[in-house]
Amino acid sequence: MFFAPRRCAVGLAKEQKDMITGPFRLKKKDLLWLTPAMAATGVAFAFDRSAMDHVSTDLARVNAFRTASNLTGIYIPLAAAGTALLGGTIHHDEHLRETGMLAMTAMVDAQLLTTMIKFGTDRARPAANGTIAESGTFWPDGKHSSSADSFPSGHTANAFAVAHVIADEYPGWKVKLAVYGLAAATGFERVGGREHFPSDVLVGGALGYLVGGYVFDHHSSRSKTHIAVAPMFGHGGAGVSLQISRPVN
Repeated sequence: MFFAPRRCAVGLAKEQKDMITGPFRLKKKDLLWLTPAMAATGVAFAFDRSAMDHVSTDLARVNAFRTASNLTGIYIPLAAAGTALLGGTIHHDEHLRETGMLAMTAMVDAQLLTTMIKFGTDRARPAANGTIAESGTFWPDGKHSSSADSFPSGHTANAFAVAHVIADEYPGWKVKLAVYGLAAATGFERVGGREHFPSDVLVGGALGYLVGGYVFDHHSSRSKTHIAVAPMFGHGGAGVSLQISRPVN
């Protein structure tokens, strides 16, 4: 099925808008965990700086946490998504291939969303030695700084986005324990590495969870009716293909 270029542009613009606003279209079941998470974030904001006073400033320890957070928050999720996508393609396992594709989509969406929020909030990261006065402040000196990107935690958002996709695609308790445990460890490591405050990782984790749920609900064949739009190019013209599929009962 082909559409005019103008309709194609409108459709892509709507898809981008839905990607940004979708995580905030909450369901009733989301409130069961989101409400206490918001309350915990409010408390965390109040005690962020005092909490960091109890986090070690030993350079070797800080660097160890930072290395671990890169592993659990970036490399392992990326490797899991890539392996699932490649393995599913090679072995003609559509379920596995879809899991890898959606996990990668969730990673990209989570990073886009957190980057936008980081730019808008402009929060100074915790000081490595715990002494910089502006540490934890929003818009320090009333100016935008490219290095003030503490809020929210992109690593934690990334880990929870991928975890939610995998947990929904493979809803066994062992899988959930493994992926959410890894995501939670990422948040802990980001604080231990003095890269983020507790409120940064709480909000990052909540955003990542919502993004992962949005991607699964709107694009998984196991969720509901799925509408896929893709560009098509041929001799003398171009268009867009529209594919509608429903989950198999």
